Amino acid sequence: MVRGKIGVAGIVVLAILGAAVLTQAEPTKLNQVVYITRSQVCGCSAKSFHDADALVNRTFTGPRQALLKRIDYDTDRQAAVPYIGEYRLILLPALIFLDGQKHLLWMAVGEVAKEDVGAKLSQFGS
Repeated sequence: MVRGKIGVAGIVVLAILGAAVLTQAEPTKLNQVVYITRSQVCGCSAKSFHDADALVNRTFTGPRQALLKRIDYDTDRQAAVPYIGEYRLILLPALIFLDGQKHLLWMAVGEVAKEDVGAKLSQFGS
């Protein structure tokens, strides 16, 4: 009787471990990209925003466009504030990659490098 209970318990443990391995093996999928920018910037930071805007405009076209949520801090501060608080943003522009549960996958703050964005899009299957 004890041997039977141990066998059943062993099978249950193996099933749980197998499910955990399968869950871990699945790649994390990108669900949303939040881009927070500013339309009213001083001359000293204008180039950084212009370059990031251009990169986002070139990168998020076609099917990728559906991933992008663009927020202008200067015209829609109320929409930006929750992201600024949640991800502790102290510098803009910010590009935030989120999964389906709104967990942070990756973030670029300030200077946004084309190579980094491309690599992360590939990594997360977009």
